[in-house]
Amino acid sequence: MYRSQVAVKDCGFKLWKLAYELETIESKITENISLAASESITVDVPEFHKELDSECAKIKKAFRHQVVSFENENLVKRYFHFHQESLIDLINTIQANTQAGSGDQIFDPVVTKLSDLLTYLEEHFPEYFDLDMRMPTAAGSLIRLELNAFNETVTEKFRNINIDIGLIQLVKNTVDRFITDPTHVSFRTFYYFKFLRIQLANLRTDSTTETLDLIRLLMHCNYNEELFYQYFVRYIQWAVNKVASVNEKLDELAFYLKFANQETGLGHFAFNHLSVPVNIQIAEWVSQEVQYLKNKQQLSPVTLNAEDTISTEFKLNFDLSVSILAYLFRAFTETGVIQNKNTSELIRFLTKYAKTKRSESLSYESFRIKYYSVENGTKDAVKKMLQSVLNFINEN
Repeated sequence: MYRSQVAVKDCGFKLWKLAYELETIESKITENISLAASESITVDVPEFHKELDSECAKIKKAFRHQVVSFENENLVKRYFHFHQESLIDLINTIQANTQAGSGDQIFDPVVTKLSDLLTYLEEHFPEYFDLDMRMPTAAGSLIRLELNAFNETVTEKFRNINIDIGLIQLVKNTVDRFITDPTHVSFRTFYYFKFLRIQLANLRTDSTTETLDLIRLLMHCNYNEELFYQYFVRYIQWAVNKVASVNEKLDELAFYLKFANQETGLGHFAFNHLSVPVNIQIAEWVSQEVQYLKNKQQLSPVTLNAEDTISTEFKLNFDLSVSILAYLFRAFTETGVIQNKNTSELIRFLTKYAKTKRSESLSYESFRIKYYSVENGTKDAVKKMLQSVLNFINEN
């Protein structure tokens, strides 16, 4: 019994016409595969291809009619998914016969015709097309081409950029697994890597780009691959372990909790659409760490002398604009006055413990942009301010 006949029994009488159309195209192909294998019989290739074109046209027409005629949405999906799977299986069968040497000139065009039919179904009925089905084996070259382009984009984009090579290699290793065996690539996975490649290509990079910028992009693209989640957890742990006090650790965790909550995914794309978005996973982990440290802090009270205590509201108050303050500290850093090498930590400290005449609360991103992007007017203002400092020293 043909698979299509089984579908008819499951789905009812309305499937009969399309089921028969698909059976016809299957039987014609099976028959001609047998004829091609025979040494005494010659296949009329033009006529065979003409018949296939006619059958494909009938199938398209049947789909347009049947999909709109069903009232039960679940029945439509079952109907569509069955024929999508059958069509992919048929393409794979022909591809296997072609690779075995059963008439490339006859069946290569057949694979193309059926692949075009599959593309037609995807483009005209996207709401029913099952993206989680594996792509046909005939798409192997297309898959490798796209994934190799992905790796080339990543390699070129982050060459000589101050980003952890471990994170770059982690992403490339994931892609390499699919390049090695493209038969496990679903339509959804293929489109996700294409989407991610475009986002990576559009990322603006320069000498100020850092690892956190790539992490931010991967969060936006919901790259919820388990190894990336583990990497980001280790990255946060590394940042937290660099500071000594519990309050400082809580400050670091608060920054990453805010980061995770703000860097949400773009649209419906995800590396694994069945898994929780990576920003939620990270936010949950950070929240647990925060709670653990707060409990630890409560269990280990510290007695401070009055002169050692600092108000939690205390901030350095600068009579400067944010852009002047940012460039001033950059000048101190570049000339070695400030010895801290981690610019991100320095900016995070300043935005937490400093305020200006116009801004009670400083934004990390805004401060970072002004730190690296300086206008001539800002430079002149800093020169004028430093000159007034020199005048004071000369006079006192």
